[in-house]
Parts: sequence; structure tokens; C-alpha cells
Amino acid sequence: MKDTFIKLVAHNFLKISFAALILIIFLYVMLPFMISIILGGILAMALSPFVDFFIRRGLSRGLSLLLFSLLLGLVGLVPVVAFFIRGSRVVSEILHESNFSQISHKFVTYSYQLIDQASAIYGLDNTVMKAKANSIVLYIGTFLSGTFSQFVGELPTIFMVGLITILSIYCFLSEAERIRTLFDRYFYFSKINGDKFVLMVKLCCREVFFSNILTGVLQSIIVSVGALIFDIGDFFLIFFITFIVSFIPIIGAAPVAGVLALLCFLDSRIGAGIGMLVIATVSGISDNIIRPYLGSLGSVEVHPFIGLLAVIGGVIMFGLPGLFIGPLVASLVFGALPIIIDEYFSPISSDTEAD
Repeated sequence: MKDTFIKLVAHNFLKISFAALILIIFLYVMLPFMISIILGGILAMALSPFVDFFIRRGLSRGLSLLLFSLLLGLVGLVPVVAFFIRGSRVVSEILHESNFSQISHKFVTYSYQLIDQASAIYGLDNTVMKAKANSIVLYIGTFLSGTFSQFVGELPTIFMVGLITILSIYCFLSEAERIRTLFDRYFYFSKINGDKFVLMVKLCCREVFFSNILTGVLQSIIVSVGALIFDIGDFFLIFFITFIVSFIPIIGAAPVAGVLALLCFLDSRIGAGIGMLVIATVSGISDNIIRPYLGSLGSVEVHPFIGLLAVIGGVIMFGLPGLFIGPLVASLVFGALPIIIDEYFSPISSDTEAD
């Protein structure tokens, strides 16, 4: 037996080593795109009913995939392009020397008033505190300018990631039958449990995707409508920026409303500033309640506290894509894992009961 094993290893050592080597190199080459591919797989499962909708309308699968990919690209591309066209103009105007100097002057004046009041009450040295206020204004200006420049520099990478994600969605949807064939071939599920497992994975992806989108849309509506009521900024830009920022867990869209409140205070609009602070509080609370709550309403019962930890842990480990990956893993643990356990332990239980 030992000689047979040694002979088997000796005959296949080079083949196994070569297969392992090319697999490692392949994974290393694909590593920069792995997150985009994973997101593409999640979105493909979440959005597959839309492709089925076109097929039910009488279109072929190839044409349905092409039409769906074009619509998906337009839905994602048009708002982004509009934001960059309008947003770049607004940001450039804000960072323009005269406009920024005016905003800085308002901030410094308001800070000086607070410092003078605090000094009169507590007997503090206002000279040092005013110098600190000036340094803070300078730091904020440098930070905003650097952040905007860095963001513009990252645009090619952002568009590349988006393009790879859309192409991944198309590939996963177009190869759905082949992927299912490979799944049935190598996972050895029974027909019933195999169908249940695939359906559960699709439902988990769909719930995680739409819970994040709905939470972002809700927060964006809260902040942008508040800004519209108090006549602050551009409605479209605030909605878009809030939607993007809403994907940051714990913090959510609250910083956007907080910045708008600060601008109101600097412009001596105390009522509007207080109103935006209230909106900032509401939007921040909604992010930490609604997102886990929506994640717990689907076909998989995940406790809201576990859902919250999954969101935070996913972001810590994977960055922004972790907003989808973390909750998805939690949903799979509570949804797909029991199917695997049932697949391998139910027959044993049945045999035991029969004996």
C-alpha cells in the first residue's frame, strides 16, 4: 500500500506541481480584479429576475442580456457623468480663491465670536484660540483641495472597476447554465437541496443588494429634501453625494447634513442650521436601524445586531465592497449553511430512526 502511494505521488508530482503553480499565478494575476468579480457575481444573482423579465417578453436570452447590460450601464453611468459635470463646476467655484476666501472669512468670524464669548465667561486666552482657528481653516482648505485633486486622479480607476463589474455581471448571467452544470457536477447535492441552495444564494444576494440601495435612497431623500426646504445647495448634487456617502456604515449620510448645517450657521441662518442638525441626526440613526432591519426582513432571518456587525466587519476587511460582502456572508451562514447540513446529516438521521 505504501509503495503504491509513493509510486502514485512520484508519477503525478510534476503534474500536480505544475497545476498548482499555474493556478497560483492565475489567482495572483486576477487578484486586483477579485473584488469587482465578486461584486459582479452578487449583482448578477440579485438582478437575474430583470433578465428573466425580458425573456418572458419574448426576447432571446442573448438580446435580453445585451439590453439589460446597456440599461444597467446607463443607470450607473448617466448619474455619475451628470454629477461630475455639475459637481466639478460647483466644487471649482467653491475652491476658487475669492469664493473660498469668503467662506473662510465667515468661518473665522463666527469662530472668533464663539471664542470671545467663551473667553469672557471662562477667562481664557483668546489669542491662542484664534490662532488655532486660523490653522484649522487653513488645514480644511488644504484638505478639501487635496481630496478633490486625489478624487479626480482616481476617476480612471473608478470607471475601470465599474466597467469590470458590469462585464462580470454580463459574464455570470450569460454563463448561468454552465455555472449551474459545474455546480451540480462538483457539489454533489441532491436535486431538491441543490435547487434550494441555488435559490437561497440568489435570495441572499438580492436582499443584501436591495437593502443597501433602499437605505441609501431613503437617506438621500431625507437629506436632499431637507436641503431643498431650507434652500441649501443643489438638490441633485446633494442627493447624489448623500447616496454615495450613505454606504459608509455607522456614519452614513449624517456628515453631509452636518456640513450643510455648518454652512447655515456661518451664513447666520440659525433656524436652517438647527433643522439640518436634526436631519443629520435622523439620517444617522436611520442608517444604523433601517439597514440591519431590512436585512432581517428577507427569507433569511438574521438578527439585526448580527447584521450590523456583518456590515461593520465587512467594511473593515474589504473596504466599501464589504457593505455587500459582509451581510451576504451572514445571510449565507443562516440560510445556505443549514441546507448543506441537511444534505449530509438528514439521511443519517433517517437511517437511525428507521433502525
